[in-house]
Amino acid sequence: MSELDDRLLGLIDTVVDVDEQRLPLLTLREARAAVELLQLLAAGSSEGAFAARHLAGNLARRLPADG
Repeated sequence: MSELDDRLLGLIDTVVDVDEQRLPLLTLREARAAVELLQLLAAGSSEGAFAARHLAGNLARRLPADG
């Protein structure tokens, strides 16, 4: 893993639980788009690809299943 991956994973994995009274950061459509973009980045071998794959997986697990 690169230094960039380590730094990004540190940011991703230390996120505090969301305060229920706050508005969501992203809409469902924005979150799905973000996952797709992260998956594109993760498909490459450039710096940050590992962290992008990790974050895409985290977000995808939290999204509701398509009905």
